[in-house]
Amino acid sequence: MIDKNQISILVVDDEEDIRDVLEIALKDIGYTVYLAENGEKALEIFKSEHPDIVITDIKMPVMDGIE
Repeated sequence: MIDKNQISILVVDDEEDIRDVLEIALKDIGYTVYLAENGEKALEIFKSEHPDIVITDIKMPVMDGIE
């Protein structure tokens, strides 16, 4: 069985409310959560934290979810 406390998720969205709701829901069920407001910040976090999963919005300023 996988221990959720060992799984980290990076949530990338330019809308703060969406990031907040996902963070609360994912932390409540035991995941480690990192947040980024755009693709550029997400890359920084990805390189330093190496999350297991990335949940990203597609349309965002600075760098979108596809880039």
